Amino acid sequence: MFGESKEMSCHRVYLSFTGKYQGVEITVISTGLGCFSTVTCVEELADIGADTFIRIGTCANYQPEIALGDIIIATGCIRDEGCTLELATLSFPAIPDFEVLTSLIESAKAAEVSYPAGIVRTCENFYLRNRLRELNRQYTRLGAVALDMELSAVLMAAIDLGKRAGGILTVGSNLVTTENQFKGQRVDEFKLGERNVFKIALETIKRLDSQ
Repeated sequence: MFGESKEMSCHRVYLSFTGKYQGVEITVISTGLGCFSTVTCVEELADIGADTFIRIGTCANYQPEIALGDIIIATGCIRDEGCTLELATLSFPAIPDFEVLTSLIESAKAAEVSYPAGIVRTCENFYLRNRLRELNRQYTRLGAVALDMELSAVLMAAIDLGKRAGGILTVGSNLVTTENQFKGQRVDEFKLGERNVFKIALETIKRLDSQ
């Protein structure tokens, strides 16, 4: 989707490219798996001048009506991980920057893509999601929309550094219906969702750059 791009670095889990989207310079970087490597990534990018962070990724979902390939925009995050305790107590909420959140919503609307918005739970133990059935049912009842492994790290690191951040995710599995793109279910819908997530994120950055 970039008009031009260049690989900048590949060190450990961090593969980074810088390019331009409709004249706006953007860096895309992998963060690895879980919160520790993600916080490190945000900290070091901020050190070299980054001021806005958007977590783009996949998630499992808690609501039966949300399908594989759907787009989720995070309005806040449950910090079910230990890494960000070094930044603030669990009573402090992990929430996106308001301008980033509203720009994500505006970009999704402009792209005519539906976007369930709501609370995301970040938990670093990938396989516990299938074992904690009672906890999963509780989050479903409370209206939480998704489970991921990195979002709270992005939000809290950005808050701690005085930067802007938000998150947009593609649904790859449903914890209620047990559908999963890794099982070969709704693969085409999932691929379209991945493309939509990138398109919306890029449009969001362009909007923020013009403000």
